[in-house]
Amino acid sequence: MKKRLRYSPWYRRIILVLSTLGSALSFTSCNHLLYPASRETFVSKKFLTPPPLDLTIPVYITPNSEQQIGFLHAWHFPAQSKMTKGLVVHFHGNGENLTTHFNFFRWVTTFGFDYIIFDYRGYGKSSDQYATQEKTVKDGLAVFSYIHKSFKSQKIIAIGQSLGSNVLMRVLQDLDSKLYPDLVILDSSFTSYQAAARSALSQQWFLYPLMPFSYLAINDTFSAEAQYEKTPALPVIFFHGTADTLIKKENGINNFNRWPGKKVLVLNEGGRHISAFADPQFLDSNKEIFLSCFSLIEKGDLSNFENCAKK
Repeated sequence: MKKRLRYSPWYRRIILVLSTLGSALSFTSCNHLLYPASRETFVSKKFLTPPPLDLTIPVYITPNSEQQIGFLHAWHFPAQSKMTKGLVVHFHGNGENLTTHFNFFRWVTTFGFDYIIFDYRGYGKSSDQYATQEKTVKDGLAVFSYIHKSFKSQKIIAIGQSLGSNVLMRVLQDLDSKLYPDLVILDSSFTSYQAAARSALSQQWFLYPLMPFSYLAINDTFSAEAQYEKTPALPVIFFHGTADTLIKKENGINNFNRWPGKKVLVLNEGGRHISAFADPQFLDSNKEIFLSCFSLIEKGDLSNFENCAKK
């Protein structure tokens, strides 16, 4: 009589997780893992002073098409000054929606910038049931087309945080050069969805067995990595926390080293994920870097751009 093989509770858990992951592979490239979107309003605009303006941005099947396939909801916070320096457009991370993410950069309005944050399709009040990699890229292209028509002659600063950094980079690779922003800011950035998944899984030893599955569960078709050679040589500031346990700092450093244009790298010692403009210990100094680097863009002086973070 053969002896029955008994698994310990620990191994049973691992087998259960692997089985669950196997089932997840059939679910639209694990969109529910990449995009845990929410329709909930976490902060109502009626509690904000001044309240933001609601915008509806149409999304077309292609940038030059007249066939609309959806729409994006956005908040526009006008500059709180007589003169407007420029427009900041924010590609937020993958959790919740704009009703929480707006707080990262609303402060720019006090320095003379208009600020727009939008939700990808599947998030908040935007159309569609769920987000996908392809949809987020089309959404970003629609946003640049919209602001080009609606905010002519303004300097544009495009900010991507976490997942939003990958979306923004891929959008820039596909964007008409006439619509390029004047400055790019990437916070806690990565270029590959697969590499980001491996980075997150590597933080816990008991998740090591799942790391090889990241390449099966998540594809990189619409990632920035898939066509990095098309990245435009725009001036950029990279922010990354050295203690980021979700997207390791090596992801941001590697992105910085490969970027083809003028670039600045700011490593916040001990900083966590997307802490550059959230953690009080970094906020003021990073604001100064933001404004210092933009002043060179405003003057058209890129010769000293790579020194703009130095005090």
